[in-house]
Amino acid sequence: MQKALTIFSVIFFLLLFFVLAFFQNTIMNKAGFEKIPTLSSKVNVHYDSFGIPHINAKSEKDAYRVLGFLTAGDRLFQMDLLRRVVNGKLSEIFGKETIETDVLLRKLRFKKNAQTIYEKMLTNEKEKKVLELVEAYLEGVHHFIDSKALPVEFVLLNYVPEKFEVSDVIGITGYMSLTFAEAITADSLLTELMETLPEDKMKVIRIGSDVDMDYFRESKVVDTNLFRDLHKNILKLQEYVPLFQGSNSWVLSGKRTQSGKPILANDPHIGVSSPHIFYEAHIKSPNLELYGSFIPLLPFPVLGHTNYSAWGLTMSMVDDLNIYQEKIDAQDKTKVMHKNEWVDIEQYNEIIKVKGEKDQVVSIKLTPHGPMLDESKFGQAGKNLSLSWSVYHPDDRSLRALYELPHAQSVSEFKNALTFSAAPGVNVSWVHKDGDIAWWAMGKAPKLPEGVSSDIILRGWDGSADIERYYDIDENPHEVNPESGVIISANYKPQYPEFNSIDGYWQPGGRFFRLQNLLKQKLIWNIEDLKKVQLDNTVPISEQLYNQLSKITNTDQLNELELDALEILKNWDGKSDKLSVESSIYHMWNYYLTYNIFVDELGEKDFEIFGKTADFWHAFKFLVYNPEHSFWDNIKTNRVENGSEIVTNSFKEAITELKDNYGHRMNYWKWGKLHKAEYKHTLGKVKPLNFLFDRGPISADGGRYVINNMAHNKSKKDFTVVHAPASRRIIDMAQIKNAIGIIPTGNSGNPFSQHYSDQMELYHHGKYRNLIMDWDQLAKLPILEFNP
Repeated sequence: MQKALTIFSVIFFLLLFFVLAFFQNTIMNKAGFEKIPTLSSKVNVHYDSFGIPHINAKSEKDAYRVLGFLTAGDRLFQMDLLRRVVNGKLSEIFGKETIETDVLLRKLRFKKNAQTIYEKMLTNEKEKKVLELVEAYLEGVHHFIDSKALPVEFVLLNYVPEKFEVSDVIGITGYMSLTFAEAITADSLLTELMETLPEDKMKVIRIGSDVDMDYFRESKVVDTNLFRDLHKNILKLQEYVPLFQGSNSWVLSGKRTQSGKPILANDPHIGVSSPHIFYEAHIKSPNLELYGSFIPLLPFPVLGHTNYSAWGLTMSMVDDLNIYQEKIDAQDKTKVMHKNEWVDIEQYNEIIKVKGEKDQVVSIKLTPHGPMLDESKFGQAGKNLSLSWSVYHPDDRSLRALYELPHAQSVSEFKNALTFSAAPGVNVSWVHKDGDIAWWAMGKAPKLPEGVSSDIILRGWDGSADIERYYDIDENPHEVNPESGVIISANYKPQYPEFNSIDGYWQPGGRFFRLQNLLKQKLIWNIEDLKKVQLDNTVPISEQLYNQLSKITNTDQLNELELDALEILKNWDGKSDKLSVESSIYHMWNYYLTYNIFVDELGEKDFEIFGKTADFWHAFKFLVYNPEHSFWDNIKTNRVENGSEIVTNSFKEAITELKDNYGHRMNYWKWGKLHKAEYKHTLGKVKPLNFLFDRGPISADGGRYVINNMAHNKSKKDFTVVHAPASRRIIDMAQIKNAIGIIPTGNSGNPFSQHYSDQMELYHHGKYRNLIMDWDQLAKLPILEFNP
């Protein structure tokens, strides 16, 4: 037996050695020589200590050819997943588990729409040049596929990626827009709740919105299954690609900085994953030098800085999506009523290939408003719903906007760059070395007729709710060179009356006002000071919420442990640090409170969906200050409860939960035990592949609604981080060659690479690294030389 075990061990370790040796071959070379036949001249690349490529080329096209090759070397599987999202082709490699998601993606028509945009761009000489750079980038990608060992994911899934098309690249902005589009599930949920909830409760659910109840009752649009299916399949998408969630950004003018030059700080919040979403690279060519955060498959960075400018993004939260109920002709199902006349429905079929299963046929139907989401039962109210979305705007040129941004040398050029994009709706913060600072919302927001609410399902048959026009760039929320020297963007409603006509799903104002208050505390700022702001873990309204909740808590109902827990919250500084016990009590109490307030009216499934909307927290805060509101009553009991009872019982449940899971001693209830980040790979769901691909769990500071937005799910008793800053950057235009930043895991998507997760510990300890643009520093590093 001993001899057999020895032989088995030797064979196992030899096999493991050869496997590891084979896949070591998939790690990108950091020095030496490579060849890309389509190059026009030699290109030099220096890799820094974090695996960031610094590309020095004699032509712009050559720079993008090498960028494509290197990005494929580090992130080819992620690129292919993003392409499959655009095309609705996940089921080709994952089988039947993604069929419904592919059906949704096909109906959303990202690829078809991208092909239309591509054809239009070919008719414009300036945009043809942009497309030529995309083609150069793809040449580099394709040369990698043809000449190098494929990443391990392709071996495990047993397929070779197809060549990419320019329309795949264009379609990435559709994926970004989908992750921003709260309306795609919220509008349907709200519409159904308006049917079932009394008006006083409905006002709380959509607090601050002027919902037209009479319009709804006349329309009678209800579908109890569609929006849940949408929600389920968008969540399913999160298992394959990270979804965008929120963001912080602020800019300071030179009069507010120690250096005398503008500073930009930005941290976009995106679903956690492994690898994370951004790929960093530095490009220098005669036309432009930039350091960018790229979404793999997009050759132009979504965040970045040049020698003269820097820009960052946050979600604007503008509502650029509307769902319409359509009337189909009962005698001729190829007709839909639009503006009280019967018009043709455009219809075609697509085939979804499914690994190990039969092909699926998907019927795609288009009305004048847009693609139909569910047409399975014609003629039944709520079953004929179509989607109108700025993604489908005929003048969308988001790819050109991303190309133009780094070239903008003035505020007017910055604004002009944004005019080319219709979606996604984002705020762009921007600074220039000569002193200008600006913020502008990018995208085309629809203007509906007066009195029509954008956050319910709309009548599609009579034209009464059709879009009148789109707001132009000067009407979009913006601010340029304010007297204060500070511009803050944090997904909150624009603080200017002139922009109030634009509808949106505005996030709670906690992060916005916390940033505002912090940046008022002193006049002059430097990078070290701003690090502390970006890493701030204080729950902005913790003190107000605690004071109000403690007022209505019936302490006579609490036992000794519960009284001690309530007492320590009194002196809490509001910081959600890993070692904080108070943070655990506060967040657990909030979970039970929201659950006990809403779940009896909404049910488990809709409570979870409502928890993903901006209005969840707005509604909760309102009710905390209105303890006699009817929402506090548990409609499942035979008595009428008030706020005091629910608050007290919820606190008792929270303390019991903490005691049962973490012990009787409160010093064991540290936030870092509940609040962890785990960076999961698509293939990590299959054990033991999780040991190869996944990273973490690691205890995390921060939390939901704080500036360091390491957010957990609001409507689940699970405090695992679901989205977090995908990049933290602070860029002082006086020190542009050594700006600072960090990403959550690493620049490589190869689990065998040292750069797969080499930034994770730094990130979770609030550290930064230099974003090097100093060629004197880079010249000391080894050279990877690319030749034609």
